[in-house]
Amino acid sequence: MDMIQTDRIPGHEGFTPRGERRIVYNSDPSSIARHVLPDPVEAGDLQRWVDMLADSGVDTLVQDAFNQGFTLYWRSDRFQYDLRPQHQRFLPLLDAGTQPLQVLLDRSHERGMAFLAGIRMNDGHDFPVFADFIESHPQWQLPKRWELLGIERPPEAAINVGGKPLDYTFDEVRAFHCDVMEDLLDSIDVDGLELIFRESYFPLPKAQERAHLMTDMMRRVRHLLDERSDADRRLMLGVRVYSTLEECLDLGLDVPGWIDEGLIDYCCPMDTMFSDFNAHYAEFGPLTRNSDCMMYPGLHPWTSHRMRLKSAMTPAMCRALAHTFYACGADGISIFNHFVGHLWLPPFYPQALQVFHDLRDPQRVAGNERHYVFDPTNGGLPWMGLDRNQSGTVNAQRVVLDRTAGRPSGVFQFRLYEDMDKVSGATLLLRGAAMTAADEIEVCLNGAALAPGPLGRADARARDQCPDTRWFPLPTKAPSYGDNQLSITLTEADAQAGGDLIIDEVEVFVQPR
Repeated sequence: MDMIQTDRIPGHEGFTPRGERRIVYNSDPSSIARHVLPDPVEAGDLQRWVDMLADSGVDTLVQDAFNQGFTLYWRSDRFQYDLRPQHQRFLPLLDAGTQPLQVLLDRSHERGMAFLAGIRMNDGHDFPVFADFIESHPQWQLPKRWELLGIERPPEAAINVGGKPLDYTFDEVRAFHCDVMEDLLDSIDVDGLELIFRESYFPLPKAQERAHLMTDMMRRVRHLLDERSDADRRLMLGVRVYSTLEECLDLGLDVPGWIDEGLIDYCCPMDTMFSDFNAHYAEFGPLTRNSDCMMYPGLHPWTSHRMRLKSAMTPAMCRALAHTFYACGADGISIFNHFVGHLWLPPFYPQALQVFHDLRDPQRVAGNERHYVFDPTNGGLPWMGLDRNQSGTVNAQRVVLDRTAGRPSGVFQFRLYEDMDKVSGATLLLRGAAMTAADEIEVCLNGAALAPGPLGRADARARDQCPDTRWFPLPTKAPSYGDNQLSITLTEADAQAGGDLIIDEVEVFVQPR
């Protein structure tokens, strides 16, 4: 299927976003409860939370409302309410007959926002207590991911690999989740559901052959929503999925099939925890642009595991990733886990939300500085830090240079959707573990040699401060729109250093005209 070549953004290579929604904000149940909302929670606290988001340019709020067999932000006579301490702060409201989810919905509508309930289809977090449905049916639980790979325990880089995820092979598991969604739709008049696929759902490597089971469930959910829709209002069904179609299918998620059947209204490809600048978002473009399904790729608070709790995504980084999204056919952006980084690190909330005003508008994104960061997420999917070789991450790019070899070289691939005729200046920076000030490298971008430093020569003072870093002003003709090949050659190795020189971080700074 070819990408549709119409409806371009004026003065921009990207596509014109469709529809009216640009910022889909996912409100994590526990992080918001613990770090934003007080104990006990009152209706006014929930309303002020919605106001904070609306004032920041959010137009669609997704509140996670079901997770690991528990209901959250609403209580049902049929299903178990979350037993964790942070969710007990909602009990006074619930005991008084007020559903927090309804308060959030009403305020969202007052502020002109759509409101959806998020359903986590599985969760890899280790809860202190699990729902009775999960505990009473161990035969329906999936093995741990590292157990499937024959690993004694997961590496430290792996995240969200615990929990008690359920096996959707079983009819009872699929039926249970559909019953929860039906009860929620009968209890709260939400504008739709977002299904959150960020874990495993079938035994590996059997997932692909069982994808039809998940598709059958998606048809049932679509039917539930259609039954409650009318000519003036179609209840939405969104999905949050992995950042490549291959990973989706590996986990039994036939996203192209869902789009082709018209089962989903929007799709949010993303990594589980990190903003992946190098994912192939463009492969989702033909699927969504040739359908009524919108695409809202995911933006997270960090670029990688190594940057977690050190430095959150800056506005320039957010604009760079958004620029890539719009170039690949996105209709907007899905914000996930944003609060985690920006509630802990400056500029904090609500100031950290203000960048959404830029991200809503592709032209504002294109008109301001952009900072691209290509580094190993160590959260690559589907293994959450365990790749198919059990030694790294799925989406990691790196160049390994053997110091004992003569002029070793390697290639680092990255995607950059920049029209250089509209760029005032750009700089490429690379960083290598164990690189010293005495190491000499030659760098070519798409065959064009790059000269180091501001005057085409190395700056010894900079090497004293950052011996592991090199930077190169980018000639206008060097970058390609889309895929780029960065060739790195070690021309002279530090005689005092040993081991391989590993380069796995590349950054590009872009200043538009």
